[in-house]
Amino acid sequence: MKKKLARTATYKGYLPEMMVYIIVWVIVLMVPIVSDFFDLLSGKAEEMHWKGIFMLWLNILPYFLLFLLNNRVLAPFLFLKQKVVVYVIASVLISAFTFYVVYLFSPSPFTMKRQQVEQRMHDRRGERPGPREYVVPGVPSTTDTLRTREARPAPRHPDFRRPPFEEMPFFMPLLRGPFLGRMLIVLLMFSFNIAVKLFFKSMRDQEAMKELERNNLQTELDYLKYQINPHFFMNTLNNIHALVDIDTEKAKQTIVELSRLMRYVLYESNNRLILLSKEVQFLNHYIELMRIRYTDKVRIDVSFPTDTGEIQVPPLLFVSFVENAFKHGVSYQSPSFVSVSLQIEGDEIIFCCANSNYNMTEDQHHGIGLDNIRKRLRLLFGNRYELSIDEKPDCFNVQLSVPVS
Repeated sequence: MKKKLARTATYKGYLPEMMVYIIVWVIVLMVPIVSDFFDLLSGKAEEMHWKGIFMLWLNILPYFLLFLLNNRVLAPFLFLKQKVVVYVIASVLISAFTFYVVYLFSPSPFTMKRQQVEQRMHDRRGERPGPREYVVPGVPSTTDTLRTREARPAPRHPDFRRPPFEEMPFFMPLLRGPFLGRMLIVLLMFSFNIAVKLFFKSMRDQEAMKELERNNLQTELDYLKYQINPHFFMNTLNNIHALVDIDTEKAKQTIVELSRLMRYVLYESNNRLILLSKEVQFLNHYIELMRIRYTDKVRIDVSFPTDTGEIQVPPLLFVSFVENAFKHGVSYQSPSFVSVSLQIEGDEIIFCCANSNYNMTEDQHHGIGLDNIRKRLRLLFGNRYELSIDEKPDCFNVQLSVPVS
């Protein structure tokens, strides 16, 4: 099944290139038909000369075979594999051999030309009106003079002094007649074939690079996301461990909230996008989990929209900010606060998270959470997001603005 899919994808990749070749060859084959058709419409011809058209197609056949050979064998296995010298030598030798075989099995062009010239001269001689006869004693008649001239051998044109092709060495016909013209046509045809191949190959390579970049992007996003998950669960398990000896009922309630969070992480976070309503519900469960752990000295304010419609966001996009707020912004000795809000303004989602700041560690609000969030935002949104972090002596504020999906 996978092989069939791979072959289908390969055929689809080469389909535009093949369509270009088909169109060009259809045009070449239709030229003599169209030319005869217009001659028929203009009155220059009384009927279509199908025999002549077939003869032209027969003359085109060697070029078509050479094109197939170059397109399927020479170009892919020699030129595109950087064997340019071998490709040039093979192309010249194969083309020369092809046209030599064509020459052997076709009438000699020199003989055909000579026959045409002789036929034309004979036709002109037959159309010339005969001279009037004036018989003068002792003077030869005009008819006798013409007969004498016809009996003399006519002087030959310099070209006629050359030996015919049949008497030449086997390689000499390649240096005369239409051979060089045919080789020039083959050169242009092969150059066109190579240019088209390189053009579509560059397009396929560009598409492959984009697909590789997308795969690498998804791999990096998954890596960053799976770094967040263990970090989050580690903190949550620590919370449950602290509650087991302090308040058993709260520990049980914490396990229930944790199961809801795990269900979300296991079944929803693998999607590229999820509904914003589900992300908000996940944040609510997490914050309720934190309420169970802390006392009334910690003021927790939450403001989420009740109706988010069909807006979608990447999963686990905001939880790291909330997690860091509880981790670094809560003190057991002093009053603390955590404030989380989310609102939709036009085409933007604005998330705000603020917490008290006690400078408990040098690297507070840093580490796995925020660093990964920055990387993930850059990969997901490019330059279409805004992240501002404002640290004051008594407060730490984070504001994130992302476009609506």
